[in-house]
Amino acid sequence: MKRGLLLIPAVALVVGGCRPGADGLVTPEPVASPTTAAVTGPVAFHVRLNAGQSITTRPAPSAGCPGLDARVDLGAAGHVRLAAYASTCSPGDNAQPGNGRHGVYRTKADIPAQRSTTEVRTALGEATVFSQPYYECTNSCHNYTEAVAVIALDKPADPAYPTLVLYAEKGDTTPDRLTALLRDQLAA
Repeated sequence: MKRGLLLIPAVALVVGGCRPGADGLVTPEPVASPTTAAVTGPVAFHVRLNAGQSITTRPAPSAGCPGLDARVDLGAAGHVRLAAYASTCSPGDNAQPGNGRHGVYRTKADIPAQRSTTEVRTALGEATVFSQPYYECTNSCHNYTEAVAVIALDKPADPAYPTLVLYAEKGDTTPDRLTALLRDQLAA
């Protein structure tokens, strides 16, 4: 069974139109006024969207790694990716994220020891927030600093997915903006 994003009817009416995304997926137009989007699947929660913001999701791969792959477009403040990994997913090399690999954080224990972390209470559970270096190399290399949050869910919808991960892909938003999203825009 495929799991993904379910926009509550009020959101669908407010969103109105859709536009094709860079990855070929249909992306809702940014909302005109504040509203709430319900996210379902292996993790269940709500995202409060402010005017000019939207949320999209990609279908989960059959292996469930990740079981949730979504993006919140924050308008001028950038965007944040959301992911949920099953406890059976391979963690890979979280110490050196790069070239499309942003880390597989199944639990807080997957955060490399050298990362300096801060704890932030959210409506979903305790978040461990940190920054990680990230690189992309094709013909030349570019380095970024990504803000990352690993939320230990208080009430996981599926026990195989005990966390929700948010990250500022390629440093597209600031750590302060990520922390504000954690505190102000996530709801159970």
